[in-house]
Amino acid sequence: MSQMKLVDIYDFYWNQNVDPRTKDLPFVESPIIVPSILVLYLCVVLKYGPEFMKTRKPYSLKTFIRYYNVFQIVVNTYIVQQCISAGWFTEISVYCEIPDFSYNPGPLKISYTIWLATMIKLIDLVETVIFVLRKKEKQISFLHVYHHVTTILIAWLSTKYIPVAMASFTLMVNCCVHVIMYTYYFFSTFGPKFQSVLVRYKPMLTIVQMVQFIILIVQNAQTLLPSCPVTKIPGTVSIINLIINFILFYNFYQKQYVKFAEKKR
Repeated sequence: MSQMKLVDIYDFYWNQNVDPRTKDLPFVESPIIVPSILVLYLCVVLKYGPEFMKTRKPYSLKTFIRYYNVFQIVVNTYIVQQCISAGWFTEISVYCEIPDFSYNPGPLKISYTIWLATMIKLIDLVETVIFVLRKKEKQISFLHVYHHVTTILIAWLSTKYIPVAMASFTLMVNCCVHVIMYTYYFFSTFGPKFQSVLVRYKPMLTIVQMVQFIILIVQNAQTLLPSCPVTKIPGTVSIINLIINFILFYNFYQKQYVKFAEKKR
């Protein structure tokens, strides 16, 4: 294949066959920035970070974590609010929705909200760096890293190609789950008294995550129906990723809570 054909293919798929509303937004216009951030992230959290901390004492970072949790609660609530104000549950349903790439207020707000959510997913990578600095190596599991990396890639590509109502359902549900999660994490920073009360609810966080994946699999499965006139590739990729995430979280739940509870008996 000639160099010109490769250039034409790149131009078609990266510049022409995309959503014009979001294609020039920060971190979306370049095919290099987000993948480079993810490569750097993997290098830092899997190699260079642990090597840096090997001879150092773990950092506390309690105040930073507390403010970080508040930030996540506020911004995830804001994203859900933006989705609802853009038409969710009034003009937009959970069923098959024909993509609207117009510049009308509702669809435009949806596209920008999906972009904002992608930016927040990039900020989420800070969590793993915190684990490294606190020497919480067990929390840097395959599940944790896979979940962060794939979530960012799918959110980034969704922003580039399909920042529409049907795609925003995944983001809205995920942000609702994150509000619950970070509220739990926020209160857990207030010491043993709070932690002793919260610990009984900790398994429920994983259950909520798994329920989320089931809901999203069902919702994405609609895109594969002949009666739903949308492209099938995004839904297929999303379903495969959601199934993998569900299996990983289920295995974690079994190992961390079910088998652990059986050992204590």
